[in-house]
Amino acid sequence: MDTQVQPSFIPKKPLTGSNMHASGAAFGMFFVLVSILFFIASLCAAGGAFVFKNILQSSIVTKSDTLQKAEAAFDPSTIQDLVRLDSRINNTEALLQKHSTVISVFNFLAQQTLQNVQFTSFSYDLQNTGAASISLNGVADGFATVALQSDQLGASKLLKNVVFSGIVVNGAGQVTFSVRADVDPSLLSYAKNLATSPGGASPSPSPSPSNSAPTPAAASTNSAAQGLPTSQ
Repeated sequence: MDTQVQPSFIPKKPLTGSNMHASGAAFGMFFVLVSILFFIASLCAAGGAFVFKNILQSSIVTKSDTLQKAEAAFDPSTIQDLVRLDSRINNTEALLQKHSTVISVFNFLAQQTLQNVQFTSFSYDLQNTGAASISLNGVADGFATVALQSDQLGASKLLKNVVFSGIVVNGAGQVTFSVRADVDPSLLSYAKNLATSPGGASPSPSPSPSNSAPTPAAASTNSAAQGLPTSQ
């Protein structure tokens, strides 16, 4: 019976040093190649940064020269005068926006007052916040006229919280009353009234429709003033 030799995966001969040397040499060459590529990339990046820096410096110098030439074309004293003028205009505009006027309130009341109503006193209270209120005392020929006057003022968008009180009949058979209302800021704004009025005069709001034709109301800035007549 023939004896078969079993194959073995264990090498019969030991590894020679030439194979290990070749593998190490290949790895060394790869490392040197990567280092060279990295060095070349670094040189390119440094060169690009240097060129870009020179371009920026040249641009800054050119723009600086242009700016100096532009500044030399203007008179410094004229520029300072224009700056001061602009500051004054801005300050004036700010003051104008904050300024309030009571003339427009008188014009409004003149348009809203009915023919048979007479206001005998007027007081005006302006708060630091810009809110304002008015108080008036008046006299009418009857309760119906007072009711119409209440509807007239209450329908206006320029007055808020209109309250009629103290409605009584005096010795002359007339009906006296008091009115208090908050004034819309738009009616007090001098800038808005100036912008919407031709020639700079304060505007007169259009009256709401009523059964009686309105006539100008007599009013006084002194709340103690009494007996100022209106046209009948």
